[in-house]
Amino acid sequence: MLFKSKEENLYRLGDIAYKIHNVVLSVRLDSILDLKKIALRSKNTEFNSKRFHGLIMRSRDPKATAIVFKSGSMICTGAKSEKDGKEAILKFVKIIRNAGFTDLKMQNYRITNIFATMDYKVPINLMQIHIAFPRITKHEPEVHRGLLYYPFDTKLLVTIYASGKITITGAKSMSILERVRNNLTNMILQMRIRNNDSDKLISY
Repeated sequence: MLFKSKEENLYRLGDIAYKIHNVVLSVRLDSILDLKKIALRSKNTEFNSKRFHGLIMRSRDPKATAIVFKSGSMICTGAKSEKDGKEAILKFVKIIRNAGFTDLKMQNYRITNIFATMDYKVPINLMQIHIAFPRITKHEPEVHRGLLYYPFDTKLLVTIYASGKITITGAKSMSILERVRNNLTNMILQMRIRNNDSDKLISY
């Protein structure tokens, strides 16, 4: 479906893609680590126990940062995709092994958060969406300029702005992002079809 706005611009709502800004992953390394030893033997690492109890490791390609704790817990952040996150973790693990911890085993690998955005590039009537979906949305314009949307009975948080921009926080898989995009598109399509006096529906 295509919609024609007041500015005569065409938008293919069903083809809107989300942009991933950050994928956070965690993994447990089955070993107690000497963080100072790893820092001394490795490049692109930072460790200052007086400031912070974790070892910071950085990767340029793929771009990502890991925080490693003495217990063996690792949190990887800054990746732009799950694939990049996995590659970065494998790279960090290899560096730690080369520092003398050769018996490392990775356990409990998982995505803990995906932050993504979308832009429908059409104005959205937030109050109308809230009235139509009161159980899964929250709209307090005097407190926050966006509408909060809570899909699937999860901890996922979606913020919808009147400009058409969307932020998605808390997704734990790519499939969840796909579901959010499909649900949002259907929701916005419903609202815009109802308001086709200002946005004329064009079939093709």
